[in-house]
Amino acid sequence: MKLFDPAMKFYKGNTHAHSTNSDGRVSPEESMRQYREAGYDFLALTDHWHVGEERNYNGLLVIPGVEYDFTFETQALHIVCLYPDAKCAAGIRRGMTHPEIIRHVNSVGGVVIAAHPAWSLNTPDFLSTLDGVDIAEVYNTVSGEPFNGPRANSEGILDVTAANGRLYNLVAADDAHFYHGEQCVSYIMVQAEALTVPAVLDALRKGRFYATQGPEFRNIEICGDEIIIETSPVSRITVCSNRYWVNDRCVQGEGLTRRVYKVQPGERFVRIRLTDAAGRCAWSNPIAIER
Repeated sequence: MKLFDPAMKFYKGNTHAHSTNSDGRVSPEESMRQYREAGYDFLALTDHWHVGEERNYNGLLVIPGVEYDFTFETQALHIVCLYPDAKCAAGIRRGMTHPEIIRHVNSVGGVVIAAHPAWSLNTPDFLSTLDGVDIAEVYNTVSGEPFNGPRANSEGILDVTAANGRLYNLVAADDAHFYHGEQCVSYIMVQAEALTVPAVLDALRKGRFYATQGPEFRNIEICGDEIIIETSPVSRITVCSNRYWVNDRCVQGEGLTRRVYKVQPGERFVRIRLTDAAGRCAWSNPIAIER
């Protein structure tokens, strides 16, 4: 079974960015301009409690999006919500609970993403309660130094969550606010039927994407108990799972483009991380192992 269709096009996109419509430092038009000039195919402007309209900005598809935020005693919850149409957000208001909003977004055909779990200090127990949320940010650029403390990477907390039975698909996003170097860094490559809002949302729901800062997954194929990984040239190919120790989990070298990994006894999921010579990473979605 191949996880990606070799005949289907990949589209490059960022699902989390801000503008002066909330706490971003640049206008929506300036944000769109920067992402378009960086070669992005789509962008979701996700200002806090402000839903933007679908737009076509010189070929850049702008997806209606918003970020809703909630604060609890020891952690926060920020959810990025992508809508098929801005009108679908009608009825959402401050004071609603996060389960109410998540149910609403799903009921209108939207997609909900748990933003920056490490930055939010989310626990595995809490993440496991988010019914209706199937995607989480494995990397959030602005949540790291020098913009924040060193909590950009949520791999650890999401692995613990997965090891305890709740698997999230993984996106990488910039969460750009300042536009001082955090923009156009972390993104997703999506295999969609077309560059339209319905097609991109459908691909996100079906998991036809991977997260990256540059390295590319060319193919991931499951053949029995072997996983065949084909990539752009990278320096490391690492396979992570619920097992805390596996021999040869990480292989490294110069210009690696292929690895065959044999699933180990006791592994209930695996995910793949690529690292290139510049230190940029890519992350596959976790693959559930059925025995």
